[in-house]
Amino acid sequence: MVRFLLRGGGLALLICAVVATALSVPPAPPAAAIGGPLSPSLHVRVVADGLTLPWDLAHTPDDVLLFTERPGRLNARFDDGTVRQVDADLGDLFVRGETGLLGLELHPDFDQNRRFYTCQGHVGPEIQVIGWTISNDYRTATRIADPLVGGIELSTGRHGGCRLRFDLDGSLFIATGDAASSTAPQSLTSLAGKVLRVDPDTGQGVAGNPFAESANANTRRIYSYGHRNLQGLSRRPGTNEMWTVEHGPDRDDEINRIVAGGNYGWDPGPGYNENVPMTDLAKFPDAIEAQWDTGSPTLAMAGGYWVNGRHWGPLDGTLAVASLKNSTLRFFEFDGNDVFEATEVGNELTQTYGRLRTPMAGPRGTLYVTTSNGSNDKILQITPTGSPRGALDVVRVRDGFVRVKGWAIDPNRIRPSQVQVLIDGEVVTTRTARTRRSDVGAVFPDYGSRHGFSFRVPTPDGEFELCVEAIDSGRRKQAPVELGCRVVGG
Repeated sequence: MVRFLLRGGGLALLICAVVATALSVPPAPPAAAIGGPLSPSLHVRVVADGLTLPWDLAHTPDDVLLFTERPGRLNARFDDGTVRQVDADLGDLFVRGETGLLGLELHPDFDQNRRFYTCQGHVGPEIQVIGWTISNDYRTATRIADPLVGGIELSTGRHGGCRLRFDLDGSLFIATGDAASSTAPQSLTSLAGKVLRVDPDTGQGVAGNPFAESANANTRRIYSYGHRNLQGLSRRPGTNEMWTVEHGPDRDDEINRIVAGGNYGWDPGPGYNENVPMTDLAKFPDAIEAQWDTGSPTLAMAGGYWVNGRHWGPLDGTLAVASLKNSTLRFFEFDGNDVFEATEVGNELTQTYGRLRTPMAGPRGTLYVTTSNGSNDKILQITPTGSPRGALDVVRVRDGFVRVKGWAIDPNRIRPSQVQVLIDGEVVTTRTARTRRSDVGAVFPDYGSRHGFSFRVPTPDGEFELCVEAIDSGRRKQAPVELGCRVVGG
């Protein structure tokens, strides 16, 4: 608690100048943080547990959470918390190493056709993309495209990928691992170590793919190549851009924006040499460099999802990326030109739930995150929340009144915040912070500019303590947050 003792008009003016300087609007957050003090807290709730390696998930239009477990289970979680295993034919599933039942994606018209897709290991072995329909009661899933895409190279189960996502045009993107093959990433006839774009009805490459005129069906499916082990795939909101998250060897996990026909520079041959660069510009001068990479060591970054919604505050429009080895959920900010600007860690999850695998959209603006520890794994529901915040800038005594000035923002609400004044611990008035503060608005543009408060309260006799608190007027009704206190009078 910060206190100043005000005695006499001249001293009061001096203190006001000091307070206004010291406690005025903070500067813009440094490059290392996205929102600084205005980033929301993350409220974490376990919505499913007792799982084994939940790998991917999707929230259906009728409020059911459909998710895979890598050993070979397809599950549905209902709004009342019940989890039911879906009866699905997985008799040909290949489960070894990093491979099993992996990616899952709903058809854009799921509410009409009940279709969804999985990416999974198949005995042989290889990776296949399977098309399914699911019954209205979520008891049974039936194969309808078996496979939609097959022959994606695999050997021991290492580097099996595999993520699935739709773009705005209704094409299905498939992100694959390189199967620890020395030749697959740069081969334009192998489907491993690639981002593919296919027709979700036929599995064939779509018109407009960079190699659409090739005589080879595999080549026609390829959208980008030269990848090592793609783990995350997400479309950036407001665009049709696909972004990926990729495992490096002992360095350089990468975040990439996928460009049609792009070579991302991974070429470990001969002999699967993992000492080569992730993006080998010496060998491929035109290779596309990562938008961001870890350097050394890696974090084992896995799934990624672009969070969206004003309730996320400064994190709105950032890429949330889960980390296995580092056990963190990180938010990455890229500008309109796709240049990395800042990152921020959701500390509420750090080293608390173990290895984190997949972030994905949940209902009502929440985020789901899966853990990947191998036993008693969980699905976490993340809700952005946060206490109001601000500053008490000025306290000025004059003619029997105390003038109080400052600002307050509630990160959970767009409307002006409320503040209350306490004298010696008793609330004497409650006001709304609705005056224009262009300085606050310039630092925090997502919240408009009407955040200031300036009002007078009568002064009691003698010395007293005056405090100003911001009130949480949202549904969570968190405790008031102290903006500042002063000892006045005497």
